[in-house]
Amino acid sequence: MMLVRNCLIIFAITFLHSAAQASAIPEEQIKQIFPKATLIGETLAEYPVQPVYQLQELLGYVFQTNDLVELPGFSGDKINLLIGLDTLGNIKGIQILAHHEPIFLHGLGPEPLNAFIAQYIGKNVSNRIIVDKAANDTNPDDNTVHVDGVTKATVSVIVVNDTVLLSSLQVARNMLEGFTVAPLATPNDDFQPLTWQQLLDKNYVQKWTLTREQFEQQLHAALEDFPTDTFTTEQGDEFTIYYAYLNAPSIGINLLGEGEYQRLMDGLKPNEQAFAVMSEGFYHYLEDDFKPGTVANQISLEQGSLPLAMRDLNFYSFTEPSLAQQAPIADDLQLFVVNTQSGFNPSLPMQFSLNITVAKNHLVQQQASFQNEYKLPLSLFDIAEAVEVEAATPPWVRIWESRIAVISVLVISLIAVTFIFVYQHRLSANQKLFRVVRWGFMFFTLFFIGWYAQGQLSVVNIFPIIQSLFKGFEIQMYLMDPVLFILWIYVFISLFIVGRGIFCGWLCPFGALQEMLGWVAKKLRIRQKKVPYWLHSKLWWIKYAILIGLVFTSIYSLGTAEVLSEVEPFKTTITLQFYRYWPFVVYSLVLLGAGLFINKFYCRYVCPLGAGLAILGYFHLGEWLTRRKDCGSPCTLCHHKCDIKAITPKGEINYNECVQCLECIVYYNNDDLCPPLKKNKRKKMGKAIDVSQQAV
Repeated sequence: MMLVRNCLIIFAITFLHSAAQASAIPEEQIKQIFPKATLIGETLAEYPVQPVYQLQELLGYVFQTNDLVELPGFSGDKINLLIGLDTLGNIKGIQILAHHEPIFLHGLGPEPLNAFIAQYIGKNVSNRIIVDKAANDTNPDDNTVHVDGVTKATVSVIVVNDTVLLSSLQVARNMLEGFTVAPLATPNDDFQPLTWQQLLDKNYVQKWTLTREQFEQQLHAALEDFPTDTFTTEQGDEFTIYYAYLNAPSIGINLLGEGEYQRLMDGLKPNEQAFAVMSEGFYHYLEDDFKPGTVANQISLEQGSLPLAMRDLNFYSFTEPSLAQQAPIADDLQLFVVNTQSGFNPSLPMQFSLNITVAKNHLVQQQASFQNEYKLPLSLFDIAEAVEVEAATPPWVRIWESRIAVISVLVISLIAVTFIFVYQHRLSANQKLFRVVRWGFMFFTLFFIGWYAQGQLSVVNIFPIIQSLFKGFEIQMYLMDPVLFILWIYVFISLFIVGRGIFCGWLCPFGALQEMLGWVAKKLRIRQKKVPYWLHSKLWWIKYAILIGLVFTSIYSLGTAEVLSEVEPFKTTITLQFYRYWPFVVYSLVLLGAGLFINKFYCRYVCPLGAGLAILGYFHLGEWLTRRKDCGSPCTLCHHKCDIKAITPKGEINYNECVQCLECIVYYNNDDLCPPLKKNKRKKMGKAIDVSQQAV
């Protein structure tokens, strides 16, 4: 009890902490980016960049990304990069100055991160860079560049990508010719009723028709030479795209109708510009694997030679697409947004681009690229000086959108485990059904939550919370991993209702792996090492000591705490699936091997995360695992049957150690297993026999 209170006090301790200021970059480091440099200037007073010269010629600028963007990584800290940009907007080099991404520090190692960053060298800030697979970069003539991501490091990679692009584009617009942003144009409130034909005649809605001949000329082949499902030539020899800018009322209201237009405007952020796109004819502007809510790969806008990604709004997710006018509405009608922070100005000419890649056969792919000019009259806009706009779509939003299927399955599983606990007595009354549910959920936790969704909670996740006591709280960094965020919210709430057991016994992938090893040990009849209860009740304090050490260390040195947190085998067994340097694998196998002889050895005596959850769960509202007056005296069955010895010899349940596997409830509700119930059952049967004999 006293130790629990002391641990809570330690969690509440705060220390004055000053952030380390960025130090000057040595000239030798800058010359690695600009080898021909003869003079490196001081950081400019008006903008945080250093000019680099060869004699009197300006070669470009170097800058630290921490001075320009605020994008916390998975660890909660920003990833500080040194970037060199030449006068044409080409990235000359990138060096890592500081980061605390655990997956690269203590998991995959630095090589994958260095290899990922190296892909940006030589790219221009005007390139549209997509993180997926470099093999998709098959068209050398378009402005889109595909780079390889890093498996198991999705969050960190997205943050690095945004850090490089946003900081480089800022420098280009502020320091380089040809990248400046024109005065901001905002749609005025003027509205003029127009028919569909009038919208076309005024070029408010652009009708762009491409012929079979144009496609065949670009593809260097007849359309019939491609697989039959590529082009639907039976629909004619023309492919038409309709697209329109929607923020201007004279276009948006006339096209969508007043109600839908208002719904659109209510959903847009202040700096977002919306476009409607649809097509008809022998092709579709959307790729076959297009996912609503993501950036379309085949279409984009360009303005001033800068590519502008078009992100789908998923506007018609719950309603059927419809237009107010008698327009030739198509099944592929979608609404997209472009962000003005990317430099887009709707009052200036723009180009709508269609870039397609089609497979001629399993070996040969052909590309085609088309552009169409779109210019709106100035009468639709109010022109004002550029003002500060809010940031582009945060990385965490894109991550949540891309993982919506995983999120949905996870939420359903959390609802399921909630019902298991609410109806635990009904379920446990049927011993066979309970075991099927229990084993099935353990496999789901290990294979889906752990190995597939990467949802292993860790004591490392606590470090950013501790750091926020000194650096301020930013919800954005906790949202970077939706699986971990949802799990933490659910676990945190459940801690104060039933204690640590829901996570430790049902949602921890490593715990599920240990439970499976326990099953194997029983099947193989491996003799279990009996730890006397007096010794067991002392050994469990080890994990609390480990937790306290890690918390104190993280306050003074986050990097050291992340190294010491390798006491958890989670990264090796779950995150990297044993694909790691051999000492880490051996350590994990030793812990798992110990679990064959002492059930859940790691959970009972080593796990600092379990210790932290036990401290918070100490204040849970109720004790759901019911007991009888016979429990402990005279009956001690549950004490002996409890695999992790969370039930004392007196029959009391220690909720700080209990993982709530519900096995004791199975005994509690089964009159073939529970001694008091078996005794009562025999009495009833004896009375029934006496009554029948008397009747005879």
